[in-house]
This record gives sequence, C-alpha cells and structure tokens, in this order.
Amino acid sequence: MSDLPLAPPAFDASVKSRTERGPDVGASCALVFVELVAVAVIVVLWPFFDHFDLDPAASAESASLWRYLPALGGVGLVAFLAAVVASRARATVTAVSQGATALLIACAFFAGAALQSHEDERNRPVPAPSGPVGCRSGGDNSECAQYGG
Repeated sequence: MSDLPLAPPAFDASVKSRTERGPDVGASCALVFVELVAVAVIVVLWPFFDHFDLDPAASAESASLWRYLPALGGVGLVAFLAAVVASRARATVTAVSQGATALLIACAFFAGAALQSHEDERNRPVPAPSGPVGCRSGGDNSECAQYGG
C-alpha cells in the first residue's frame, strides 16, 4: 500500500481570529457604555432634578425609588434582550458582557425595591385605636370610658 498524502485540515468556522472579534468587542463596549450612562441618568440625575428646589420654605419630601425602578428595570430588560440576540448571533463577548450587565442591573433593581419597601414600612404611622378606649388600670368600672368614667 502506498501512503496517501494528508489533506489539509478543514476550515473551522467556530474559531474566530482577533480581527473577526473586533466588531463583537466594539459592540460590547458601546452597549455597556450606553447602559451605564442610562443607569447614571436614572439613579443620579433624574432624582436630583426631580427634587431640585431653590425655595428654602418648601417642604423637603423624601425621594421614593418606586418612581425610578421601572426605568431601571427597562434598562435591565434591554440588556437581557441584547444578550439573547448576541448569543444567537454567536457574538460571545457581547453576550457575556450584556448578560453580566443585565444581572447587575437586576440585583440593583431588587435591592432598590427591598430598600424602598423597608423604608415604606418603617415610615408607616402606628395605627390608632378605632373603638372606645378600654379601662386604663384594671380597677373598677368608674374609670372605663364606656361607663362614663
């Protein structure tokens, strides 16, 4: 038997070179930058301008996170959808960075919701008795409100 020459290896499309990853890395950086700007606007600038008042006699109300959390959740949803689209397009760098961004925004969203829920519960007024006041010291009926005391 004669030795046959070996054929060159077949082209492997799953392996990407550095030049082919350039658009993937560029898209990843651009998306992360845009999302960081959006989160900074939602978390810092929006509440600042929402409560900015030059009147010293105005009452200072505390900022409620419930107004800003839907926008933060929207940015997290966009990051998650970008991760799904990038993974289907086999852009691994963008998929991983968008997945991590979506996870971090989701953590911030749920931490903010838990914090605001705790603040709302802490600032809720103590309920006052709704019925007639009972006896004060447990003595006779003359000091009880329902008996005219």
